[in-house]
Amino acid sequence: MKKPFRCLPVGSLPYDTDKAATKLTVKLFESMPFLANLPNASEDDSIIKRTLMNTPGIVIENNEAIFDDSNEDLKQKYADLDRAFSKPTPENLELFGFDVYFLKKYYQIIERIKPAETVVNLLGPFSAAQMLMTKEGTKFISDKFYRKLVVQAVTVKALWIINKIKELSPETKPLIIFEEPLLNKAGNIKREFEDVTHDVIVNIFFKVFSKIKDAGANTGIQCFEKCDWQIPLEAGTDLISFDAYTNPNNLNIIPHKINKFLSQGGRINWAIVPTANETLVKSLSAEYIYDRFMKTVQGLISKGANDKLVYDGSMVSIQGDINHLPLIFAEKTLIIASQVAKKIPVIH
Repeated sequence: MKKPFRCLPVGSLPYDTDKAATKLTVKLFESMPFLANLPNASEDDSIIKRTLMNTPGIVIENNEAIFDDSNEDLKQKYADLDRAFSKPTPENLELFGFDVYFLKKYYQIIERIKPAETVVNLLGPFSAAQMLMTKEGTKFISDKFYRKLVVQAVTVKALWIINKIKELSPETKPLIIFEEPLLNKAGNIKREFEDVTHDVIVNIFFKVFSKIKDAGANTGIQCFEKCDWQIPLEAGTDLISFDAYTNPNNLNIIPHKINKFLSQGGRINWAIVPTANETLVKSLSAEYIYDRFMKTVQGLISKGANDKLVYDGSMVSIQGDINHLPLIFAEKTLIIASQVAKKIPVIH
């Protein structure tokens, strides 16, 4: 029986051409190709742009999202967004799609390979709602109307790309991974805005996840800061992706919830290959990372997580963006992640 693919594509790639990125994608991620982010090829290629472009009232400047409500037809655009969210037909969704540097090549890869699974990264709704502010300085997260706007905008963007993937390869299962760099701020947000409770935050994710699952896709949450993973677990995520190199014990306080998550088909991505700088990467070996991975996983198992569930549901990846590294070292991190992924034990 063919072993499941265990190396999750993560981070911005170092290439300045789509040809080089395509070659890497097909070589290492043929079983799970992804919509690569290539900031070295295009300065405005960013997760923020990918997620929030064509959102009513949002202007993208220097890879930052700025809210401007001065547009005369904004009410009509809000209505169009609401319609796309409620009735996600291809026609309704098309107003809110995105165009990024690698998109055309990505479509070609999906159509040619027709993989079982594919990955698209978007900015998560919780982080987006903290980054965005009104002209008066009010964070979107603190206002019910603007929270709804973010939920709809992020969801519709995901539904648009899911629809495009399904048109090219109906049997392919998209995995939409929401990058949530500010998920670690959930506790502070609850203290700063009393009405943004734990349940409200969970509900933000639940609304997004429900629509995506109805469209035939899976969802994931990625946060490389130390955070409360109970939030996405309660919301029904299918995958959690965390920095297992810097925060190896992040899951150890909730072993029984991890067991429940994995028993329902959930997956854990251990982002355990560090990418911080050239000096660190230069000293790495697959043997060292595999040993570190095994010790980290055993730490979770020792707290009560089931060993078979954990190993069966585990993936590994690099720790984050590698576009800042020299090409030889950037590729080294990916190769090591791939090598370690192939060695993950299978417990019978």
